[in-house]
Amino acid sequence: MQNARLTALLGTFLCLCFVPLSVPTPASAQVQAEESSTVLTPEQWREDLDVFATGMARTHRHLYHTVSRQEFRAAIGDLKRRIPELDRHEIVVEIARLVAMVGDGHTQLWLTPNADNGFRQLPILLYWLKDGLYVLAVDARFADSAGGRVIEIGTVSAGEAIDRVREIVHRDNEMGTLAIGPRYLAIPEVLHALRITESPKRARYLVERRDGSRFEVLLEAIPDAWLPNLSPRPYLHPSASDRVDMAFARDPETDPPLYLSQTDNRFWYRWLPDSGTLYVQLNAILDKQSETMASFFERVFQEVDEKPIERFVLDLRFNGGGNNFNNYPLIRGITKRDKIDQYGKFYVITSRHTFSAASHLVTYLERNTNELFVGEPTGGSPNHFGDARPVELPNSGLSVGASSIYWQNSLPVPFETRDWTPPQIAAELTIDDWVVGRDPAMEAILTYPYTSSALDLLVETLERDEIAAAEAVFHEYAADPRHAYLNIEQDLNTLGYRLLGEGKLDEAVFVLRLNTEAYPGSANVWDSLGDGYRARGETELAIDSYRKALEVDPDFSPSLANLEDLLGERER
Repeated sequence: MQNARLTALLGTFLCLCFVPLSVPTPASAQVQAEESSTVLTPEQWREDLDVFATGMARTHRHLYHTVSRQEFRAAIGDLKRRIPELDRHEIVVEIARLVAMVGDGHTQLWLTPNADNGFRQLPILLYWLKDGLYVLAVDARFADSAGGRVIEIGTVSAGEAIDRVREIVHRDNEMGTLAIGPRYLAIPEVLHALRITESPKRARYLVERRDGSRFEVLLEAIPDAWLPNLSPRPYLHPSASDRVDMAFARDPETDPPLYLSQTDNRFWYRWLPDSGTLYVQLNAILDKQSETMASFFERVFQEVDEKPIERFVLDLRFNGGGNNFNNYPLIRGITKRDKIDQYGKFYVITSRHTFSAASHLVTYLERNTNELFVGEPTGGSPNHFGDARPVELPNSGLSVGASSIYWQNSLPVPFETRDWTPPQIAAELTIDDWVVGRDPAMEAILTYPYTSSALDLLVETLERDEIAAAEAVFHEYAADPRHAYLNIEQDLNTLGYRLLGEGKLDEAVFVLRLNTEAYPGSANVWDSLGDGYRARGETELAIDSYRKALEVDPDFSPSLANLEDLLGERER
C-alpha cells in the first residue's frame, strides 16, 4: 500500500456552503452498496424521472437557460421509453446526461463511485495535460505504463472517449470537462454505458510509453471500492491507492514542488526571499477550525507591509470554492495596498479546478485590482448559476443538485459572453513538468517580462497615429504562446466607443474591426462595428455588420433595432 498522504481527500465546495459527505466504515459501505444495487422496476425508474423533472423545474433558478423546455422534456420521455432496455448503471449515466443538458456546473449528478450509484473504481489515475491524456498512477502490475500517454480506451481513441464523456459532465465550460472527464474514464460502469468498453467490470487502455513503444493495460474493477471524492485536486490523490499497490509517474517519496506541498491545507503562505515573492496558496474559501480566512489574511498583509515585495502571488489553482463572503477581506486588503496592486506585481494562478466561490473571487479581482492571471482558464464562469439544492430520487436513492441562485458578478448580460476567465499568461502542465516536479505557472511569473498589456500597446501605437503598426503589434502579441487565452473583447469594445466619442472615427472603426477578427463568434462585436460604420456615414457597411451580428445571434436585440432603423432610412 502507498502512504496515507497519497490517499484521496473528501469534500465538495459550493458557492455559499460546504456540504460534508459522510464516510461509512468499509462494512457499512458494503451494506449500502448492496442496497443501492437493488433492481428497480421500470415503473419505479419512471417515478424517479417524474420526481426529477418536477423537482428540477421547482428548484433550479432558471432550468431552461441552455436547453429548451421541449428538448429537456423530450429527452426525459425518451429515457422513460428506453428504461426496459437498460441496466441500472446505464440508467444512472443517462440521468447524468439529462443533468448535463442543463448546462451549469453546480447542477450535478456525480458519477464518482459511491454507495448510491453502486459504481466502482479502476486502479488508474488519468489526467488531461497540455500534451494529451496521461497515466499519472496505475496498478503496480502495469508500472511500465505510468507516465505514458493514453492512445485508446476500450474500442475508441482517447479523444473519442473524452468526447463521449463530455455529454455527461456537469460543467460551466470546457475546463469542467478536463477536470471531471478523466476521472470518469476510470469508472468501468461509465465506460460501458458510453459504449467505450464492452464490460462494466473491466477496461483496456492502450498506453504509449516515453520511448514510443505501446503497452496494453487490462484492469479489473476494485471489489466494493467506492469513494465520495469530489476534490478539485484529483490528480494528486489516486482514489485506488488505499486498496491497490500503485505505481506513480512521479516518485511520491520525493519532496514535492512548492505548489504541491500543502494541497490539503486550506490556506498558507511562504516568503521566497531570493525572488522577493510572497506566495499564498488558497485551496478553499473556507475558515479553518484554528483560524478564519480573515485573520489569516491579516497576517499575510502584515508580511506585505513589512517585506520588500517584488511579486505577490495568489495561487487558486486547486480552489473549488466555499463561502463567497469570505472573499471580501482578501479583496479589501489588496485594493488598499498600492505596493502590490500593480500590473507586473500581483499574479493570480488559476486552473480548471478554480470553481464556484473561487471563480467569484477571480471575477472580483478582475474588476477591482491590477492583476495578471496565470495558468489555465477557470472552471467557473464569471457569471454563473450556483448554490445547489438537492433533488432526491426516492426509489434509486440518487441525489441531484439543482442550482438555486444566479450570480452576476461580472458585466451585465448580454455583454458578458465568456464561459471562463482566461489567463493573460498561459502556463499549462505537461507530462515532463509533472514527472520532474516543475511548476510552469511559477516559472512564467518569475520570468515573464511584463511591460504593457495588449490593449496598452495598441493605445500607445494609435496615439502615434500608426494604425498599420497597431495592427501588427496586436497580432504579434496574440501570436505569443503565453497569450494563448488572450481575451480582451470587452476592452477593445470599450476603446472603440471611446474613440468614437472623441471623434476619432478611423481609429474607432479600426479597433472595432480588429475585435471582429479576434472574436468573430460574438454578436456584440459585429453590432459595435456596425455602429462605427454608421458614425462614419457608411450605411451599407453598417447594414452588413448588423446582419453578421444577427447571423451569430438571431435574437440580438441591438442589431435588430439598428438594422430596422437603417433599412427604414434607406427606403425613405
